[in-house]
Amino acid sequence: MKMKNVMKKIAAVLLAATVFGTSVSTDIVSYAKGPTYTAMQDVYYTKDNCVVYAEPTYTSTVLTTIGANIPVQVIGAYSNGWYRINIGVIAYVKMDSVTSAGAIGLPTNSNSQIADAQKTATELGYEFVYLQLNKEKVIKKDIFNSYIGKKAILYAKIDDEVGVSFKMLYNDKVTKDIDLKFTKSVSTSQFGGRVVEFKFNDSTELLGQIAIFQFKEGYDKAVTIFPVDLDTGDYVEMNTYYTEFSEFAYAPVTQVASMKIIEEEIPNSLTDNQRKIMSDHRKGIKYLCDDKVDYRDSIRSRLRKDTEYVDYNY
Repeated sequence: MKMKNVMKKIAAVLLAATVFGTSVSTDIVSYAKGPTYTAMQDVYYTKDNCVVYAEPTYTSTVLTTIGANIPVQVIGAYSNGWYRINIGVIAYVKMDSVTSAGAIGLPTNSNSQIADAQKTATELGYEFVYLQLNKEKVIKKDIFNSYIGKKAILYAKIDDEVGVSFKMLYNDKVTKDIDLKFTKSVSTSQFGGRVVEFKFNDSTELLGQIAIFQFKEGYDKAVTIFPVDLDTGDYVEMNTYYTEFSEFAYAPVTQVASMKIIEEEIPNSLTDNQRKIMSDHRKGIKYLCDDKVDYRDSIRSRLRKDTEYVDYNY
């Protein structure tokens, strides 16, 4: 009897060893990962006919359709092109139906800065896109890059003295958001001129686009513009803009960065050639009529030489 019990135990041990020692072949099932989600807190503005969905998919229920220029609280972003918004209820919109830079279309009230920038775009045959900045004064890179490849001028009114037009020329995209916030200081030069420095919080290099800064200075002024060299931190003289027939001076540059302007009275009337040069500055074409080789040779670093004197076939 004892021998039988021992044999049973040995048989059980062998059976267990056989079962657990046998490799089981199973198929490995891989599942596709869903879109990633990033929480955020920002105010965006709707484009016209912005469709609001109950879920981040076209097949979900349409909750409402919103007109242009309505602020919405964006609380999250999905990598497949949807924003999560809070409009009293949690809802979803496609990224291309809102803009972080603000309004599409012009405000109804008259504004000389905006009207002047729009006139330039019309003369060049460019689409004019007005961007109403939110309080952060930041143009998101995805919004800016969405206009690359189009014949468009994006305009942002920074404050009552300064605006900027972005003339889209090449296919180079920006790699970060464009921060238009700056601090301003005013002093007097040794020759009695008014010196204004605009210190931008964060510099952005525009590899293939032109930023045409618009300074409200009043009539009959000579405004010399000095953009900063991003490598050395030094101000480099760019051009003198004569505001004989306009209250604005223009600085076409390939960067959003600090700059200095010196404003003085115009001693006498402009020549026809000087007026043509002023027109070129306003259009974002520098030294087409006054190609100064010594100035081009003095440009270094990331103030790109090719933007100083090339006719962009407007």
